[in-house]
Amino acid sequence: MQLLVFGASGYSGLELLRLLARHPHARVVAASSNRWASQPVRQHVRTWRGDLCFERHDAVLEAAQAGQIALLATPAQTSAELAPQLIERGLRVIDLSGAFRLRDAATHKLWYGFEHPRPDLLRQAQYGLPELLSIDADTQLVANPGCYASACILAAAPLVQHKLLVAGAPIMADGKSGVTGAGRSLQDALLYSEVDESLRPYRVGQHQHTPEIEQALQRLSGQEVKVSFTAHLIPMRRGLLVSVYVPVVPHTSQEMIEAAYAQAFGEQTFVTWVDRPPETGRVKHDNFAEVYARLDPRTQTVSAFCAIDNLVKGAAGQAVQNLNTLMGLPQDTALLAPNFAEESGHAY
Repeated sequence: MQLLVFGASGYSGLELLRLLARHPHARVVAASSNRWASQPVRQHVRTWRGDLCFERHDAVLEAAQAGQIALLATPAQTSAELAPQLIERGLRVIDLSGAFRLRDAATHKLWYGFEHPRPDLLRQAQYGLPELLSIDADTQLVANPGCYASACILAAAPLVQHKLLVAGAPIMADGKSGVTGAGRSLQDALLYSEVDESLRPYRVGQHQHTPEIEQALQRLSGQEVKVSFTAHLIPMRRGLLVSVYVPVVPHTSQEMIEAAYAQAFGEQTFVTWVDRPPETGRVKHDNFAEVYARLDPRTQTVSAFCAIDNLVKGAAGQAVQNLNTLMGLPQDTALLAPNFAEESGHAY
């Protein structure tokens, strides 16, 4: 299968190239980057084989052909304009941005700050969180989940699916992510001297993953779900941990909680229940998610946690899972190799 990767010089785009370099059934035929145009991909991805060079964004779009699959590691507004053009050319699209995650155009504008150019595609796009919300193999447009949203949904879903949450009570969620989650942009707030030895919340009450989390949990539970989510920037390169706090119905036991998570994830490859609080270091550079939940019987609340690598399970790895579904392959294709951080030349 021939693939195009747009936004290939960003952190998620490079992660895609590293994963796809070892994919046995997919071949990247073009990778867009305006700033790295004409530079060999292997100069930035050590495991790359072949002479592929980065090309300008418009050149890759012009060369796109029906039957190919495009992966968009581009900002939301760029993806919203680019995906329709690719679909009209006969390509299928996996979008790693938030451009097509929300089904309602008004909600999208409220949280992303721009008028969506193709609100009709918001209804057509399929949200692909493989372990809970799978896509159809013939879909044209896949909305790849956000990193915070992935971890929060995985942490909370078994509780809402089994109706353990107190009706009407909001889910309180706290997320912490390394600086690669902010993208490869030049901002004063992301400079080393601003981030090192400091921890800060951001987009308080305004984070765009909030409605995405609510929408997914409502689909899974069939009930209205409200989420209060706060993101924090932590002084490390990569990794993400979400902590979820939920008041549960009377007579809920730890055994009931563990049974709910076992039912949700017991047969899954990439989401694993652990018997201790999860750690970001244990999932670094791979596509696994660790989940854990504990009942506090004194307050009748559950603390649930999920740790992922924000660039792999939170972005590129999950996109490859969705790609494998579109290609009719096992979801774990190209994702179960041993940790390859050193050999692939990771700088972050």
